[in-house]
Amino acid sequence: MTRNRVLIIEDESVIRLAIRRYLLNAGFEPFEADSQRSALVQMRKERPDAVICDYKLPDTNALDLLPHLRAINPSVAVVILTAHASVDLAVAAIQAGADHFLTKPIELPALLVVLNRALEGQRNRQSELAEQAKKSRGAVDPFSGTSAAIGNLQSDVQKVLQTDRPILIQGETGTGKGVLATWLHQHGRRHQEPFVDLNCAGPSRPRPSRHAVPRRDRRHRSAGATEAAEGARGEALSPSG
Repeated sequence: MTRNRVLIIEDESVIRLAIRRYLLNAGFEPFEADSQRSALVQMRKERPDAVICDYKLPDTNALDLLPHLRAINPSVAVVILTAHASVDLAVAAIQAGADHFLTKPIELPALLVVLNRALEGQRNRQSELAEQAKKSRGAVDPFSGTSAAIGNLQSDVQKVLQTDRPILIQGETGTGKGVLATWLHQHGRRHQEPFVDLNCAGPSRPRPSRHAVPRRDRRHRSAGATEAAEGARGEALSPSG
């Protein structure tokens, strides 16, 4: 099992060592720093999952240090410790991006609970960043172009974008039907629902069944299917331009 890596930024060696020992026994992999300079070195070298940082350091404070930590690892979990707590300082710390704010003297079991919560938030941020990166890589604009056909297509799409009715996209192979379908799903009312991209261009031909439908029944069924298809109403779009 991979252990979470935690950077402890604290200029008081007694407190720093106590936190280090406690986290080590709790299954973490702790590292130490006593200033902004050493903290940034450790951040780049060890790539911690979380940071426990004293508010007041010899060469800076936690609020000024936080942007530098985020610049190295945007999703790192941050817990700030201070001996001079105030409501304004706590609000400022959270607004600056800290996950939690604790006052000294700290109780190590309470610190462990807060740290685990911060790490859970860090994992959620990592998932969100990965999802955003995935979407940005796969995003293709179906309306790139200045032709009249593209303009007409965009106008038609806006008319049906918020509908719950079926939308039929027609066009030759390679004209971007799949791109348009994906865009419609991402920007439509059902964007929270799963999107299944199914290629029906060349389905495998099923083997003949031993229970074949008699020829006369086939005619009846074909007629019924035609009537059903004619009765189904939906919106039609064509990206062929």
